Amino acid sequence: MTIHTAGLTHRFGSAHVLNGVDLDLGPGIHGLLGRNGVGKSTLLRILAGQLKPTDGTVEVFGQRPFDNARVMDNTCLTGVDTAYPGWWSAADVIKGARLRFRGWNQTVADTLIADFALDPALGTRYEKLSRGQRAMVSIVIGLASGTELLLLDEPYVGLDTHNTDVFYRHLLAQADTGRTIVMATHHIDDAAKVLDSAVILGRDGVVAKQCVPEDADAFAVAGPELVPLDDAPRHARAAKFDDLIEHVLEVS
Repeated sequence: MTIHTAGLTHRFGSAHVLNGVDLDLGPGIHGLLGRNGVGKSTLLRILAGQLKPTDGTVEVFGQRPFDNARVMDNTCLTGVDTAYPGWWSAADVIKGARLRFRGWNQTVADTLIADFALDPALGTRYEKLSRGQRAMVSIVIGLASGTELLLLDEPYVGLDTHNTDVFYRHLLAQADTGRTIVMATHHIDDAAKVLDSAVILGRDGVVAKQCVPEDADAFAVAGPELVPLDDAPRHARAAKFDDLIEHVLEVS
């Protein structure tokens, strides 16, 4: 098991952001879903060893991740808002990641740069990049890092439809590599096509449900409602994974 948490709780002042999160995740592509403000980014930072929880247990590769070189060297957390020195060029940022991660795959990096048509922007200072270009840089780093654990925080923000498709195609290519990939997202329709499971955070920061695509087989969609398959009217259609995720989000 790559990730294990039990009773994981985090507060900022008097506000609970995460409250009693119990989670077990192994290799595969997992979505971290929930409304804004429920603690998705906070949970990723804790898993990456960047933020200590207020209470509870967290283990990555069977160890506490905090101040733990073995865990942190094999974990990559990246997203469009990841901070880098503004005077670095995009190429400098990618080079820094290549030097940081021992399992770096330059072929993956080069292919992504080509597919994103990012090459003309590599000499641009990072602070001058568009939001979409920063997203591309973060995706290159994450997918090429080669770490066993990859944490993606809203990685596609700012990408157009074409480049979002490029991202998901390359993400799906990582499915059978043995990596554990956790992606915070609210783009349910697109994400559901590549996920092995979805972890859904509720309004109180509690994991409301961890579901897999096969869970949708027990339901049907009748109008706006998700109903058990045995109770479904004749006109209902079979539920899809994104239907199930939307339903759990609504009631959590």
